[in-house]
Amino acid sequence: MIDSALRSGGHPCMLSKKVFHAVNALVVMACLPVGSTITTADLAAQVGLSVSYVESLLKALREHGFVRATRGPGGGYDLARSADSMSVWSVVTALDPYPEPPVLQGELQIDLEQALGQSLERELQAFLSETFIGDHVSETLSTSLPRKAKVWDFGFKPMAPQWRPEAPNSVFQLSQFMAAPASTWRA
Repeated sequence: MIDSALRSGGHPCMLSKKVFHAVNALVVMACLPVGSTITTADLAAQVGLSVSYVESLLKALREHGFVRATRGPGGGYDLARSADSMSVWSVVTALDPYPEPPVLQGELQIDLEQALGQSLERELQAFLSETFIGDHVSETLSTSLPRKAKVWDFGFKPMAPQWRPEAPNSVFQLSQFMAAPASTWRA
C-alpha cells in the first residue's frame, strides 16, 4: 500500500490521512474478485477504520466517480472503473485539493523554502500521476488480506445445546411443582 513516509499532518507536499485511507480502501476494493462488492463494515475492518469514517470516504469517492454503490441484499461498493486507470494523484486532487501557490508580482524574491517546496510538490505530483491503484494490488494480495469464505459466514461457532431444568415460572407454582413426584420432572 502507500508508503507511510508520504503521510503527514497537512504539509502540502505530503498526503493527508484522508487521502492515504482512501487510497488504501481503493486498493482493498481492487483486490476483490471481478463483479463482487464489499460492505462498508467489511471494508472498515480490513483497513482498520471506523465504519462511519469509511462511509464518509466512500461517499466522497462515489461523488468523484471512483466507486459505485449497489443497494439491497448482496450490495455494497465496488470500483466504478479499472484500478489501472485510477492514479493516486487523481485521488489526491479529488479529496484534498491543494490551493494554488500565490503568484508573486514585481521584484519580490521567492524564498528558498517556497521554491524547494514547489519543486518537491511538482515531483510528487509527477510520481503520483504515474502511480496507479492497480500497481498496489499484487503486493496487497501477496500479504493476503483476510476474506470471508462465504457471503453470509459471520464466523460464529454453533452453540452446544444447554441443559435447562423444567421448573415453575413463579413462586406460587413452586409448591405444586415440589408436590409432584420426581419421576415427572423433565430435565
